[in-house]
Amino acid sequence: MPRKILTGETVLAAARRRISWLFDQVELGHIKQIICSISGGKDSTVLAHLALVEANRRNRRVGLFFLDEEAMYQSTIEQVEYMMQLYPENTTPLWLQVPFTLTNATSVSEAELQAWAPGESARWMRKKRNAPGTIKHKPWPEAQERFRSGCKRLDFYGVIQNFERCYDHTAWLVGLRAKGESLNRWRAVVDHPVTIGGQQVYWGSKRGSNWTLYPVFDWDVSDVWRYIHDEKLQYHKVYDHMHKKGVYPTQMRISSLIHERAFKSIADLPEFEPKTYERLLKRIKGIALAQETGKAAKMLKCTKLPKAHKTWAAYRNFLLATHLDQARRPIFEARFAAQLQNEYVARQQCRQLVLNDYENNLPIDNKPDPWQVHRESLLAYYEGVM
Repeated sequence: MPRKILTGETVLAAARRRISWLFDQVELGHIKQIICSISGGKDSTVLAHLALVEANRRNRRVGLFFLDEEAMYQSTIEQVEYMMQLYPENTTPLWLQVPFTLTNATSVSEAELQAWAPGESARWMRKKRNAPGTIKHKPWPEAQERFRSGCKRLDFYGVIQNFERCYDHTAWLVGLRAKGESLNRWRAVVDHPVTIGGQQVYWGSKRGSNWTLYPVFDWDVSDVWRYIHDEKLQYHKVYDHMHKKGVYPTQMRISSLIHERAFKSIADLPEFEPKTYERLLKRIKGIALAQETGKAAKMLKCTKLPKAHKTWAAYRNFLLATHLDQARRPIFEARFAAQLQNEYVARQQCRQLVLNDYENNLPIDNKPDPWQVHRESLLAYYEGVM
């Protein structure tokens, strides 16, 4: 487990100190500029506000970068607009609306969405933004465009990486929190310390000539909401809808509506944002089915075995044999062949097939079946007693 050191400093004071120190490094010439990535969610809202307040105090500017995925809540767009207008004299807006590919977990026949597809403006969820700071064409040369390892087309992370390469010696602030989240997320934040201006920074990592930094990594979800309340900040409206639906605060996520980790949001979308749902229905296939079955145990959640199959392994084999996308079926077959053959793993494999997760965005926990291990240990115990 990571070692925790209690300093007596509040997380808010620590975040302000870190951000102030980053602005010091800009003034000393160790960092050229500071850009904060925002998503419209609560964490990036808090981080951006902290950075803007410090920029305002010093009469400097900070970049606010937003990658527009097209298939998003209208409330996300409204929240990002709000953040970019909060301190206009201290903000450099960077609203990126360029074509790239998003995986679609709601359909096998249309497994991808080409966001902002050229020549298809009539089908877009909405028109491109017409305001200063909007970037409607790739700012990097096509000949120098790079794809992520193992990826053959420009995806979400590929866009971010190519955009970041347009800058050098830049501090990219990300509202990633590790406290209260998974241990792997904590390790991702603190395991690769970097050096800036001769000082070691444990809450960041190096990427090329730039740095990715996480000033609020040690905040809890309650710290985030307390800050929003105390500073009287506007926040994403869908959080209120989620609260009314009984979603636990740590489970509230604001992101694309169609990828593997967010498709369940479509089930409530007609109630939250009916106009967004109508536009999404016309934009891409599988939305109506996802809306009806997004929370069903036997469908997209894949937590209850259909009656027609006696085991998860049998259900997995059925899904493989009937998979509609023959080009991607071998991807699943090769991946599954290298994994353990038990019911625990097979259920996760079924989920990947149902969601068409050929990119492995929901990695399988490839280990012995915990229930089987527990059962065998109990049997061994009772045999020893008797």
